[in-house]
Amino acid sequence: MKRERDKQTDRKECEGKGMGNHKVAIVTGAGSGVGRAVALTMAKEGYKLVVVGRSTGNTTETANMVKELGAEVTAVIADIGSEADTIKYVDAAIQAYGRIDVYVNSAARFQPYMHIHEIDEELFDDIMKINVKGAFFGMKHVLKHMVEQKSGVIVNVGSMDGLQSEPMLGAYSTSKHAMVGLTKNAATEYGHMGIRTCCVCPGAIQTKMIAEVLETLDPEVLGPMRRAADPQEIADAVCYLASDKATYLNGAIIRANGGKGL
Repeated sequence: MKRERDKQTDRKECEGKGMGNHKVAIVTGAGSGVGRAVALTMAKEGYKLVVVGRSTGNTTETANMVKELGAEVTAVIADIGSEADTIKYVDAAIQAYGRIDVYVNSAARFQPYMHIHEIDEELFDDIMKINVKGAFFGMKHVLKHMVEQKSGVIVNVGSMDGLQSEPMLGAYSTSKHAMVGLTKNAATEYGHMGIRTCCVCPGAIQTKMIAEVLETLDPEVLGPMRRAADPQEIADAVCYLASDKATYLNGAIIRANGGKGL
């Protein structure tokens, strides 16, 4: 009896450390910022990971960090705005691990501050390619496997600019509104199949993407907390939505913005 109790205790301890988790997650935008923080957090929780990014150096660095944490990982260099590249990273997950339990779409393209009439077609198209088509392609090809499994979780990393207007960020805001729309549609279409789709909408985050912008801002415009989020704070919200602690959250749009706009 004592030996059996010891085994049960050991098993619970392993599960508490994430070692009992054998789920597979794809994380896009994993080369830096929130995507990297999500990948490392999931690695600690025992996920098998496919980390996706455009930069070979950054994506490989994230993969090496995941390995150092003892998790299995496959790195895929891809342009998420390309359907062919999307199929490549989804196929890599299936070939390596046989299934996809979680898809985190964290890749994003920001824009310079400018009026709508100043945005040229090339910039607009590039933002839509990454932020909208990238999310659509990823969801489309991941969902095919989740439907077969009758399970899965999709977490999109959106933006508060997808829930409200943001002057001088017309193209970016439009793209994030579209991502919220995709999230809601997937939640209603696939919820009865055991597939949940949610979205985390951060405010400002301390990432390279907007580092220069943050330096010019009065802290008061960032909301009651008067600071930008650390990438880990957003990653924690993403990983919660992906976890079994959030099994009744479907179509949830989480405002992770420190209370701005209240």
